Amino acid sequence: MVAPLKSSIAGKINFKGLLRRQNSYVIAILALTLFVIGTIRYVQETLSNIEESIPLKVIEDSQAMASILLDIEEIIQIVAVAKIANSGERAKSIETVQKMLQEVSIVLEQKRVKYRFDNLIGTAAIYGVLRPALFDLEGWLKNGIGGLPPTSDIVLTAALERARTALSKADNLHAQSNNAAVELLKIQAEKVSVFRDAVLLVLIGLAGLAAVLIYYIYNRRASEVALEQSELKHRRIYENATEGIFQADTSGTFINVNPAMAVILGYGSSAELINEVSSFIKEVYIDPKIAEKHLMLVSKGQFLIDEIYQWRCKDGTLTWAALNAHGVFDDEGKMLYLEGTLSDMNDRVRAEVNLRKAKEMAELANRAKSEFLANMSHELRTPLNAIIGFSELLTSEAFGELGHPNYKEYSADIHGAGRHLLGLINDVLDVAKVEAGQLQLSERKIDLAAVIQSCFRMLSVRAAEAGVSLLTELPKEMPTFIGDETRIKQILANLVSNAVKFTNQDGTVTVAVEIRPDNGIDIRVEDTGIGIDEKDLPRVLDRFGQVQTSYARNNEGTGLGLTLVQMLCEVHGGRFTLESEVGVGTVCTVTFPPERTVFLAEAG
Repeated sequence: MVAPLKSSIAGKINFKGLLRRQNSYVIAILALTLFVIGTIRYVQETLSNIEESIPLKVIEDSQAMASILLDIEEIIQIVAVAKIANSGERAKSIETVQKMLQEVSIVLEQKRVKYRFDNLIGTAAIYGVLRPALFDLEGWLKNGIGGLPPTSDIVLTAALERARTALSKADNLHAQSNNAAVELLKIQAEKVSVFRDAVLLVLIGLAGLAAVLIYYIYNRRASEVALEQSELKHRRIYENATEGIFQADTSGTFINVNPAMAVILGYGSSAELINEVSSFIKEVYIDPKIAEKHLMLVSKGQFLIDEIYQWRCKDGTLTWAALNAHGVFDDEGKMLYLEGTLSDMNDRVRAEVNLRKAKEMAELANRAKSEFLANMSHELRTPLNAIIGFSELLTSEAFGELGHPNYKEYSADIHGAGRHLLGLINDVLDVAKVEAGQLQLSERKIDLAAVIQSCFRMLSVRAAEAGVSLLTELPKEMPTFIGDETRIKQILANLVSNAVKFTNQDGTVTVAVEIRPDNGIDIRVEDTGIGIDEKDLPRVLDRFGQVQTSYARNNEGTGLGLTLVQMLCEVHGGRFTLESEVGVGTVCTVTFPPERTVFLAEAG
């Protein structure tokens, strides 16, 4: 059943392809055959017409009449000679003329019977001119005229005049006959000329068609050679491909498979797979519903792309593979068969499973760490608050002087270290809260100008000690911002604090607010500090990342400031960007979406 089905489908496809390839060739051969047949027919009819219209009879008659006229001229010459001869010679000449007249009369009688009325000119010459003249000559030269003997000068003179007159008239009629023959020959000459030109055109046409046919045959042969080479190349690709390639009919019977397909499904060869699997829909698919779904999709002209499932092998084991397939349809839209590829996905699936497990473990570990830090917030801050509080009491000598001046200095160091450690712990805990999803925003309408001024007041002492000026660039109509005031202030404080820290004396730090055309707000913090090299920007944005310069080492920091800024921006639906140039300065931009902007008119 499989072999006839394959032969039927392949035969139908090959037959249609063969018809398409042969159409132009058959048309060219048919056109050349019809042209040759038409040419032969035309030549035959034209030659027949020319042969039938050539005036052979007229020419023959003209030649016969010319011979008769020559005989009459000879008779006239003999009579003329007899006239000037003596009596003995004259009688002999007359006797000779009489014999010749009898011969010419016989010829004229034969021509008369032959011509009848087919040759009007010849008939006229015989009946109207020559026969009467010859009849008179015969009678005069035999019996004489008016009692005068035939040998008398008068009879000979009258015979000469009669013969000469008849000859003149016969010559005129003969000339007319010759003219008629010439006219007929001219017509035939024109026909022959036209025929020659037509034959030349036909030969040129035949040569052109032959050249076209030769060119087509050459191209067809060249195409066949190229097609054979292409088929050989694609056959090699097909046989050596690492992906399984197959063709199957709508019932699931394999029409053709490559060796890789057999290897993927655990068979020794393509022939073994084709012979042993009667329906891959029932024997290779694990879930019949998926097979029915796939068959329905391809029958509607859709493509199956990277359908990754487990497939049943020869020995019953399962293998992971990705199916790509589509249907092949005839001109009427009926699906002939489906074809596609099957790619081994075992390594990829194992890698993805391992990667997913590793990711889950990493996420679990990170979540545990974040949850631990978030839950340890109180336990970490409580001892630090005691350290900071008691160090402040010692530094202020609230309960009396310390025993030694160094104790006061040590207390100040303990206080500074405690505050630094508290800031570090606060940043770490804030980052952990964001990662753990425990950071809750307390959103409300806030005044960005007031928040900026609050940050400036908080950092004014540090800026004054560093000799850095704090400037603002605010729009005339400042919109109301919706967000968490504490977190926005934390963003600005981190950015301005970093800018002051890395700006030399007499430098400036500018906080600008811009309203975009879409009503979103950009907050830009720009400084004239030392700047950052382009290659160091990714490290600065990494968690705990710091650029190892002498200036950076002289300024304490945790490396979490910009990380926390990025996270707090993302929590607000915004975006953080950093641009910097060494020796020029740094520009930090916080971009917030339009949804967080409310103009005063709307706020009221």
